[in-house]
Amino acid sequence: MEYTPISLNTVFDVEAVVNIAYYKLESDYCFSGESHAFWEFIYVDRGSLIVTAGADRYFLKAGELAFHCPDEFHSFQSVGESDVMVVSFCCESDAMHRLEKKVLLLHQKERQCLKQLIDEAQQAYQYFENDPPQVNLRKKPTAPWGSDQLVKLYLEQLLIWICRRDDNLRFSQRAVTSTQFHQHLLLAQTAREYLAAHYAEAITLSSLAAALGVSVSQLKRVFREQVGQSVISYLTALRIGEAKRLIRQGNLTFTQIAECVGIESIYYFSNLFKKQTGMSPTEYEKTLKG
Repeated sequence: MEYTPISLNTVFDVEAVVNIAYYKLESDYCFSGESHAFWEFIYVDRGSLIVTAGADRYFLKAGELAFHCPDEFHSFQSVGESDVMVVSFCCESDAMHRLEKKVLLLHQKERQCLKQLIDEAQQAYQYFENDPPQVNLRKKPTAPWGSDQLVKLYLEQLLIWICRRDDNLRFSQRAVTSTQFHQHLLLAQTAREYLAAHYAEAITLSSLAAALGVSVSQLKRVFREQVGQSVISYLTALRIGEAKRLIRQGNLTFTQIAECVGIESIYYFSNLFKKQTGMSPTEYEKTLKG
């Protein structure tokens, strides 16, 4: 019997990696920008960013990834606290041009592939975590056997899956003007100030939107975009933070504390407190005495 080998065509050939890192950014962190002779993508795991790429400026939200082509100037600003992944690599394959100026929301299998890439890189390389843009990627002496090839394969697999899709957006489709950005920033700041002053009251999305003179849908969208979490999550964290402060003071009962932070039911307060902190109010109080 005769066999005919089938040559395997390589559409992406990643030759080297420059940076693979996971950064936890503080609110309003600003990266002044850079340009370099290799490809890079940035993925927002939590929160959101305002990204500048050449002449374009756009929002990048949680779950989204954007590519920067070689020699393209790029910078970003964190909107609220954000967690981002940055991967820089060398690849001269013609197929890379299909990814120029692209923004996309990752599907589940793509997020899993990205996670495998980051996990393998953490085992294989040393880098400056949480301190962009400093990069000093080095191979660990303890790197698992075959780790370089797995990093290459995970990255190439991710690029192939992305190129098989037809729902990628251009930067221009996600553009934001300076006026829009400042309007959104002002709305989010006003909402936070209102919540800080009125958290002890019965606040709903409708009442907050009415107080700010915007629609509920606009409030929800802009607040998450700017703060990195929902209005309700932010308000809950605000209330529980104040409850913890009052418990530390030790002058009020739990029922009184619940009322002080705008929660009428002591049972709901106790459940919410435990969900947020991992402890009941009583357990939290005991840790203060220990």
